[in-house]
Amino acid sequence: MLNRIDLRGTPVSELGVRQLAELLPRAELDVEAAMAAVRPVCEDVRARGAAAVREHTARFDGVDLATTVVPRGALADALARLDPQVAAALREAARRARCVHEAQVPGQSVTYVTDGSSVTERYVPVARAGVYVPGGLVAYPSSVVMNVIPAQVAGVEKIAVTSPPQASGGGLPHPAILAACELLGITEVHAAGGAQAIAMLGYGTRDCAAVDTITGPGNIYVAAAKRLLRGVVSTDAEAGPTEVAIIADGSADAAFVAADLIAQAEHDPLAACLLITSAPGLADRVDAELIAQLATTRHASRVKEALTGQSGCVLVDDMDAALAVADAWAPEHLEVQAADAGDLAGRVRNAGAVFVGPYAPVSLGDYLAGSNHVLPTGGTARHSGGLSVLTFLRGIHVVTCTESALAAVAPHIDALGGAENLAAHVRAVRIRVGDDSAAAAAAAGGEVTGARSAPPLRHDLVGRVPYGAPQIDAPVKLNTNENPYGPSAALIGEIVQAAAAEAAALNRYPDRDAVGLRRDLAAYLGHGLQMSQIWAANGSNEIIQQLLQAFGGPGRTALGFEPSYSMHPIIAQTTGTRWIAGLREADFGIDRGRAVAAIAEYRPDLVFLTSPNNPTGAAMPLAVIEQVCAAAPGMVVVDEAYAEFARDQQATALTLLPRFPRLVVVRTMSKAFALAGARVGYLAADPGVVEALQIVRLPYHLSALTQATARAALGRSVELLGAVDAIRASRDELTTWLRARGLSVAESDANFVLFGTFNDRRAVWQKLVDHGVLIREVGPPGWLRVTIGTPREMNAFRTALEEVLS
Repeated sequence: MLNRIDLRGTPVSELGVRQLAELLPRAELDVEAAMAAVRPVCEDVRARGAAAVREHTARFDGVDLATTVVPRGALADALARLDPQVAAALREAARRARCVHEAQVPGQSVTYVTDGSSVTERYVPVARAGVYVPGGLVAYPSSVVMNVIPAQVAGVEKIAVTSPPQASGGGLPHPAILAACELLGITEVHAAGGAQAIAMLGYGTRDCAAVDTITGPGNIYVAAAKRLLRGVVSTDAEAGPTEVAIIADGSADAAFVAADLIAQAEHDPLAACLLITSAPGLADRVDAELIAQLATTRHASRVKEALTGQSGCVLVDDMDAALAVADAWAPEHLEVQAADAGDLAGRVRNAGAVFVGPYAPVSLGDYLAGSNHVLPTGGTARHSGGLSVLTFLRGIHVVTCTESALAAVAPHIDALGGAENLAAHVRAVRIRVGDDSAAAAAAAGGEVTGARSAPPLRHDLVGRVPYGAPQIDAPVKLNTNENPYGPSAALIGEIVQAAAAEAAALNRYPDRDAVGLRRDLAAYLGHGLQMSQIWAANGSNEIIQQLLQAFGGPGRTALGFEPSYSMHPIIAQTTGTRWIAGLREADFGIDRGRAVAAIAEYRPDLVFLTSPNNPTGAAMPLAVIEQVCAAAPGMVVVDEAYAEFARDQQATALTLLPRFPRLVVVRTMSKAFALAGARVGYLAADPGVVEALQIVRLPYHLSALTQATARAALGRSVELLGAVDAIRASRDELTTWLRARGLSVAESDANFVLFGTFNDRRAVWQKLVDHGVLIREVGPPGWLRVTIGTPREMNAFRTALEEVLS
């Protein structure tokens, strides 16, 4: 069925662009000729604006519209009427696309060229982008996702979408396109297509302000209009009829290959489909499959026209030759269905997107791979890439220089400015640093001998600052949620004795898996837990880090409900996990319905819950945790760092472990056990989770002294938890006292209290520091957090706050 092009026997060196230009099929498209047709249309829109758009829309689309603006209500109605399965698919496509495109965002980089001279590269989004979504033979709501998501991720503030009006739809674009816009939060949609729509976006009308960038596929007239306006606006790669090339050897499944050729031909009678194979037998089998599958294809005539037109089967000697042919053709889509497909894909130079192996068809990329399906066609993949976040960003260099650094480089500017006969350039430097160039250079440390760059920090970490509460030497420190009561003399003695016993063997590594400590922790927690369900590490933060290393990472997401523990998103970022910030209610609780809806929308790999919550203090009802566990597709991590301080000691997520094998309950010995200095965190989970964490944990991560200290403390758990009762009582007394003074206080089941609200909480915090009391400026705006201390410390806090408030 496919026309055969036999290139067997042709050396790879002769399989280049020039040699194959007349042999490889592709639709004949003359964009230059189309420009002659669209130029009058675009110039008319430039001159007359909305009136011209109206006339050309009536002429080409058969619809007379007083305005191009689509009413907001039409978007909401379209989404409400959309098939729920299609809506769910679009949400998942958006989630995956957002995940991939967020990884593309470049960070700010700073290069220190010399002492006193630096260049910072900032990436800034365009202010306004225009997205064209075709609506001809087929409506493409997926194209809304593919164009809008990278613009949103790039940070574009204003996005306008335009799509041809449908005469059968009351002059509105296709309802599926409107629904996709509503789903993505797009509020500006226009009913305009063709060259007049591109001109409308580029030049602006009374209905549509001009944009800075235009993206989106379309027919030859859309491509011609975009080429015409290039320079007025930036555009993405030129898109013509779609195309696919499939590199396949004898191991390929002929049914798969034929299905993918038909799928691409389904788009357009001008679609180009190329099979490149070293196996004539496969070519025969694919032809047979094409005939068989075509008989049941919905758009058979369109597909047949494409497959018998600008399509073909290229026979080559081997995979080296197949790669050469593919690179010469530079297809929009390239599939590799062959042995060692991954290695072959790694050698491809020219393609819009590459799909590797038998289970990565182009259809996956069209909808749900997360990659972008707006790709270069017509061989332009030799010099252009697909749509991405970078399409909507501009790199801006920010140059700084001190006087001495400028003086040091002035002689080089003298030389270059003189060579180019640009004396004013030289003068602009010399007017600043004078003519004593030798002295100036010497003062600055001599000539520039090379560039000194900042350490190559990951882009997403540039500009970040280390986490931590302010370390201020205040007489009363109530800012880090430590237990104010140190270990007893008896416990200190037992810790010293246990440490001394370990000291004799410090030349040996500790128990790698901390079996004894985990057994003791299981006994302390109860609930029928066994050692195999417990894992321990250096503080609960290392536990969280290991969970994100094992179950998060690049391409995965974690969902939390803020305000909450600020280390969760920080650790997520350092492990390459995308953090999704869900919101709490006004009372800082979590609405179970909204939580489940957020899980359904984002499908996170991990969900983080905190109970009691830091920094607000409230415990979470078990019913909410239970419902989240039932809805979550991945891991659910319940951070119970403050569980021992809660009023209801039975309302712990530990009770849910038998029912939910992907539930993890994280605890710490820093708070109730007064062991913040020992850094011991632990979790309870299914044994399979514990085994998974052992893959990512560092060897011998928990020192022998730490294990010994923790086990000694666990031996005196009853004694240590006695102090917890006193802290609970003090917390409740403080809550009553604060409320009596007219302050708002969040309900707390922890060893701290969040109170407020203040118009200038920073000023209140600073005045307390001035009075010798350090608390924490953290949480929602206007609120402050105070840790429960000893009676003496709490009296000092009350006295200081009374003075500040007065």
